[in-house]
Amino acid sequence: MKKTMNTCGWQAAAAGTAAIILTIHGALAAESSGAWSAAERDGRVEAKRGDKLMLAWQVAPLAHPAGGAKFAEAGAFLHPLCTPSGFVCTTVQPPDHLHHLGLWWPWKFVEVDGKRFNTWEIQEGQGAHVARAAKPLSGGPDKGEWEFSNETTIKPADGPLTTVIHETAKVTVGVQGKDANVIDVSISQKAADKPVTIVNYTYSGFSWRGPASWNKDNSKMTTSEGLGRDEANGKPARWVMVSGPTPAGSATLLMMSAATDIAGTPERLRVWDGKMSNGTPFVNFNPVMGKALTLDAEHPAVSNRKYRILAVDHTLNADEAEGEWKKWLGK
Repeated sequence: MKKTMNTCGWQAAAAGTAAIILTIHGALAAESSGAWSAAERDGRVEAKRGDKLMLAWQVAPLAHPAGGAKFAEAGAFLHPLCTPSGFVCTTVQPPDHLHHLGLWWPWKFVEVDGKRFNTWEIQEGQGAHVARAAKPLSGGPDKGEWEFSNETTIKPADGPLTTVIHETAKVTVGVQGKDANVIDVSISQKAADKPVTIVNYTYSGFSWRGPASWNKDNSKMTTSEGLGRDEANGKPARWVMVSGPTPAGSATLLMMSAATDIAGTPERLRVWDGKMSNGTPFVNFNPVMGKALTLDAEHPAVSNRKYRILAVDHTLNADEAEGEWKKWLGK
């Protein structure tokens, strides 16, 4: 049964962890044709425009995750992320990578007290990126805005489950023109009780797993540097987009990073080429591909990140994508 977000709360117990308390206050907007509304259902916050689901944030772990108990902490992700026509641009727990969760942003490895913990592959049992609370900040007929409180936890072999990173993620969803949804994501992280280092690795951070129906034969990837899926891996980029077919025509998912403004350097990409899972879209903006960074205010590349995503019901070209990036950052 669906509940409109007035004042409600619930508990969701994750296997092997303490109960998670999730509380939502306030109402985004009354449901009406073309207006944005939000509701809590089945452990997630759902954003609708009219009667169409456009975006959802998973605040409770998945009730019945593929792969069983090893994935009991699968949560803290955006899915589905849709175009205005309703085409779903994200995939959760695909068979080849059960830890891939739509649009999500765990670190591959964090280092605490000289020990390294994998918080990306939750099935390893070393750590996880988990949701703790959600609340709407504002809302209306044109957009919705939420603040999500999340944590990165680790499980030392000789100690209890421990929170090592506190995170505040602000997510805004709105529309642009007649056929584009715009999602802004701002992520602020700080170490909890002990210093944390984000370990360098080939993939880590803000990531997207695209539609299972898209592959190397029917979709096209382009980056801000003019590179395709077979050339872009490991290269810097300000934006990356993938376009492919939908039942109604075509769609584009454009991901943009503000790292050049915030950290003075673009993030590097981990993307799959045509040989990996037949070119199914996987895109990762990675600030620690080149070197490890301490999680503190002096390293905004990891502690203060901002992204914009456009889910569009047509095919964008590179000039349009560059224009969107410049418009977003006021260039």
